[in-house]
Parts: sequence; structure tokens; C-alpha cells
Amino acid sequence: MACPLFLPSSPLAGFSDLYAGECSADIGANIPARTLRECCNSGYARGCCESAARSEADVFRFAIKANRGGAIDVAWSSERDHHPVAVGMLTLNGAVAAEVSPLERQARVYADAFLRQIGA
Repeated sequence: MACPLFLPSSPLAGFSDLYAGECSADIGANIPARTLRECCNSGYARGCCESAARSEADVFRFAIKANRGGAIDVAWSSERDHHPVAVGMLTLNGAVAAEVSPLERQARVYADAFLRQIGA
């Protein structure tokens, strides 16, 4: 889905699967629109971003495992050079901590998009 440093915030106008947001490595910094589209939202940004070049992983991937009426199980993996680095499962419900990791923020955005798609 996205660079493991990306903190998505809201869908970009005119795009159904691209998000505005910020980099967890440089909170508050302005991200050029092209970088946001081509690197932050797609991952594998080592060639265009110094922070991404230092990251352990290149991208997070997600899959919905279950929608249990208020709780959504999201399987995730991080990969580097198209190979898994780590895998896990997050159970998301209405409770959101004040500060969340890029992994959790991206998983929540993914789950929200899933819910919109199924009309929930």
C-alpha cells in the first residue's frame, strides 16, 4: 500500500486510492505532490526519499481477514525488495490512540476503505 513511514490523513481530491499525509520521519514537512503520489502512497521510495532509503522495509501490505461487527482483523506484512520482513495481525475497533504508528494508521485507512467499499 504505502511507504512504511507514511502517515495517511485523507483521500486526495480526484483519487480514490491516494492519500494526503505526512512522513513520520519529518512530521510537518511539506511533501511535494509528485513525491506524495509516486513514493509515499506506493512505497519503494528508496530512490526518491532519504528517509525511506534508511527504512527497514519498503512497503506495508494489508488484507482484511474478518469483519466482526465493530472489530476488523487486518493482516499485514512489511517487505523489502519484494520479500517479507515481518508479518502480523491487527484488530481494529473504534478506539484510536492519540498517536499511532504508521502501520496502524495505514491499516485503519485500509479498513475504512474496505468499509466504504462494502457500504458499511
